[in-house]
Amino acid sequence: MYALFNLFLDICLFRKGPKDLPASAALLKICLLAYGLSGLLVLILSTPLTIALLQILLDLALLSGLLHLALIVRRHPQRFEQTLSALTGTGTLMALLALPLMNWILGSSSAELPSVLLLALMVWSIGIMAHILRQTFETSMGIGVLYALGYTFISWTLTGWIGADG
Repeated sequence: MYALFNLFLDICLFRKGPKDLPASAALLKICLLAYGLSGLLVLILSTPLTIALLQILLDLALLSGLLHLALIVRRHPQRFEQTLSALTGTGTLMALLALPLMNWILGSSSAELPSVLLLALMVWSIGIMAHILRQTFETSMGIGVLYALGYTFISWTLTGWIGADG
């Protein structure tokens, strides 16, 4: 387990990529579960449980579905397990780092510093996704950033509709 943590940390630090992960259905299931649970922990700090569950499920469906579609279009469907494992494994680490920041923001009368730190974490997270997608699609970092920003925009927009009052 320690070796796996270090591998995901190396991906977060841009030293390794999705190709360094084993193509394993078992690993993918563990990563999906960890991603879902860690995201849920962050969301329930500020969102009702049912809304948070729907948002996490939508995010997982979008991430999996858009990645699968893009891999088919780019003719690399065999990279699905490794790439989704990399995205959800590193996403889990980012969510665990966000958890204390969200607690700090919600429990503080002065939330400037934790908000800036959370923004930096979000930028880092987009950078990690761009790094993973760049390697998966064998493209430039600029294109990887565009893919990551596009996914982030779509995900935030659609999951935001679930929690919108209306």
